[in-house]
Amino acid sequence: MFFHVGMLTLTDEATAAHRAAIVEALSALPGQIPGLLGAKVSTDAGLTPGNAHLMFTMTFDSQDSWRAYGSHPAHVAVATEHIKPFLASKTFVQIDETSAS
Repeated sequence: MFFHVGMLTLTDEATAAHRAAIVEALSALPGQIPGLLGAKVSTDAGLTPGNAHLMFTMTFDSQDSWRAYGSHPAHVAVATEHIKPFLASKTFVQIDETSAS
């Protein structure tokens, strides 16, 4: 398995409805993108100022599937329509289960 983990910090203009739309859109990607096996998307509880607002883990069957995901039209649409208009910062990590320790 190969994992793509991200944390997104959104601008002040992002409402609860915008955040919910991002969660819904990211969660809907499995089944649309070959090799994307699952998506776990969560929102921060809001207990500590300065935390990221959303966290996700995408599970892929291979590194090649993750690479293809980056330019897949469904992923590009989610990023363009839902995330980029409200994105302040992002952090990503990719984890190859065979080399993770």
